[in-house]
Amino acid sequence: MIRLKNMKIRTQLFLLIFAAGLFCFLLYNFMWKYKWEVYELLQSSPIIRQHVLPGPRDDLWLTIRTEALKYDIPESETDKEGNKAIAPFFELADPYTAVYIYGIEDGLYRAGRIPSYFDTGSSAFFNSLYQWTDGLGEYEQDLVVEFKNGYAQVIVRFLHPTFFVTPYFFFCFGLCITVFFVIILFFISRKMNSVILLKQKILQMAAGDLITPVPKLRQDEIGILAHELDNLRVALHETITKEQESRLANQDLISALSHDLRTPLTILNGYLEIAKLNQKPEMQEEYLNRCLNKTDEIRQMTDRIFEYALIYEEAELPVLSDLPVSTLYRYLTENADFLRLTGFPVSLELPEALTSPGQITEPGSQNSAYFAGDETLLTRIFNNLFSNIIKYGSKKEPVIITGSIEINHISISLFNIVKQESSGIESTQIGLKSVRKMTELMDGTLETEQQNAEFTVRLKLPVYSDSRNG
Repeated sequence: MIRLKNMKIRTQLFLLIFAAGLFCFLLYNFMWKYKWEVYELLQSSPIIRQHVLPGPRDDLWLTIRTEALKYDIPESETDKEGNKAIAPFFELADPYTAVYIYGIEDGLYRAGRIPSYFDTGSSAFFNSLYQWTDGLGEYEQDLVVEFKNGYAQVIVRFLHPTFFVTPYFFFCFGLCITVFFVIILFFISRKMNSVILLKQKILQMAAGDLITPVPKLRQDEIGILAHELDNLRVALHETITKEQESRLANQDLISALSHDLRTPLTILNGYLEIAKLNQKPEMQEEYLNRCLNKTDEIRQMTDRIFEYALIYEEAELPVLSDLPVSTLYRYLTENADFLRLTGFPVSLELPEALTSPGQITEPGSQNSAYFAGDETLLTRIFNNLFSNIIKYGSKKEPVIITGSIEINHISISLFNIVKQESSGIESTQIGLKSVRKMTELMDGTLETEQQNAEFTVRLKLPVYSDSRNG
C-alpha cells in the first residue's frame, strides 16, 4: 500500500478533501442527531434560559389549574362575550406557547391563542423559522381542567424548540465548514512552509553556503525537489572544493618549482659563461659535468610538472585492446636491463605463462590469457615505476621483480630497498598517483606497501580466457 507521504501533492489533496468532507459530514450528522440533548443541556442553565434561549414555564400547569377556576368556558367559538372574558386566562402562557380550549363532551373548539410572538415586530422572523423547520421540535400537552362553569380540555402547544433549531443548524453547518477549510488550509500551509524553506535554502546556496544540508521532506514533488537540491549542493560543494584544491596545488607547485629552477639555471648560466670566456681551461671538463648535472636537475623538475598536470587533467580515455599477458614480459625485461646498466642488481622471477605466449596455468586448461590494455599507458606506467626505483632505490640490495597469473587477474610486484638519503623526498607521491590513475583506466589496481626501508609496489590487471576480438 502506497504511503500518503509518497503520493503526489494533487493526489494527497484530493484524498484529504474527500476525507475532510466525510469527516465534516459525519460530524454534522452527529451534532444534529443529538440536538435535543444539546437543547436540554442549554435549558438547564437559568441564565441562558432567561436571556438567550426561551423555555416553557415550570409552573405553567399549576398556574392554569389555579387560574381556570376564575373563568367561564365560552359557549362556542362564536361567543364573543365569553371569548373576551376569558382572554386574560391565555396571558398565563409565554410568547412562545399556544393555548387552546376544547369541550369535553362535544370536543369542539371554544377559545384559544396562538403564540403572542407572532404579533410582535419579530413575528415575520419567527414565522419564517417555523415554516423553514416545519415546526421541528414543537410538542404539545393536554389536560382536563376545571373552570368556573365546568370542565374542559386544555391543549398547550410549546414552540420554544423552533427558536433553537434554526440557529443550531447554522451553528453546526458553519462549524463543519470551518473545520473543513481549516484542515485544507493546514495542509496547504504545510506545503507552503516547505516551499518557503526551499526558497531560503536556495538563497543560502546563492549566498555561498554550501555546507548546511537541505532538510529531508516528504517524498512528494517538494520532497524530491529538496532531495535533488541537496544533491546539487553536495555536487557544487565538491566541485568548488576540488577546483580550489587544484588551483592552490598548482599555484604552490608552480611557485616552488619556479623558485627552484632559478638556482640551477643561474649556476648553469655561470658555468657556460666561464666556458665561453675560456677561463680556467683545466676546469672545463669539470664545468661541463656540473652543467650536465644541473640540466638533469632541471629535467627532473619539469618531469614533476608534467606528472602533476597528468593527475589534475580531464579524464583520459584509454584506447584498450586485447593484449596477451606475455606483452608484460617485454616491458619488465627492458626496464630490468636498464636497471642493470645503471648499477642495480635485479632478480627477475616470472612464471612461464609470462615468458611464453600467455597461458593460464589452470589444471587441465591451456587457454590463452588476455587483458584489456593500452600500450601507451603501459609504457608510461612502467617508466614511472622503474624511474622511482632509479631515483630512490638502493643499489646495495637487489630489485626483485615477481609475477603471478591467476584465473581472473595477473599480478606484478616490484620490491626494492629505499636508500637512506632519499627518505622523505617523494612525500607527495605524484608519480605513484599518476600510475594509479592510469592503472584504474584499465580496470586495474595499484597497491603500495612500505615497512621501514622496504618498499613494494603491486600492480594487478584483470585477465580472461580467449581474445574477445576473435
